[in-house]
Amino acid sequence: MEQRFENAIDNALESISPQLNFVNVGFGIVLVIFGIVLYFSGQRTKGKSGKTNAGLICAAIGIFGVVNGIIRMF
Repeated sequence: MEQRFENAIDNALESISPQLNFVNVGFGIVLVIFGIVLYFSGQRTKGKSGKTNAGLICAAIGIFGVVNGIIRMF
């Protein structure tokens, strides 16, 4: 009985795996855009290096997410 549940869950997760890669790429692109917006808004205001650093971190994580998702697709 327990084995059937495990097999059902494994099959369900394997079937949605390709969609998760597209979601990973999508969220990565959103993070890159958000990071760029934060970076440039932090550059305009003097003394707000926290925004600039947060923008760079978001952009770096977003780029990593996009590359990771693309590599997993192929």
